[in-house]
Amino acid sequence: MRTLLLLLIFPLFANAQINRSATEFAKEQISEYITVKLFKGNPYQPVSYGELTEWQDKSLEIRWSIVHKFEITELQTNYDKKIAVQKLCKFIFYFDDRMKIIRAETSYHTN
Repeated sequence: MRTLLLLLIFPLFANAQINRSATEFAKEQISEYITVKLFKGNPYQPVSYGELTEWQDKSLEIRWSIVHKFEITELQTNYDKKIAVQKLCKFIFYFDDRMKIIRAETSYHTN
């Protein structure tokens, strides 16, 4: 009886662990993408991540997407003074089947 129960429950735990690992890997990829490609040299602070969701249209190279909100600190010049301003950003990141970011989109509405 225990063996049967374990055989039924184990795949659920394994699948949950794989999804968790994929989400963590996606977060690492996003952090690197933001600090290296999008906002070089600006301090980055993650605010929230959405769920990693499988892309429905199989005809595209996109397989996964995730919504991410974060803050970037930018220096602005105001009357010869540099002021650090935090800017809230919201991006949707798109991944291929190997979890490589292939596209990032943003909107100016951060709600």
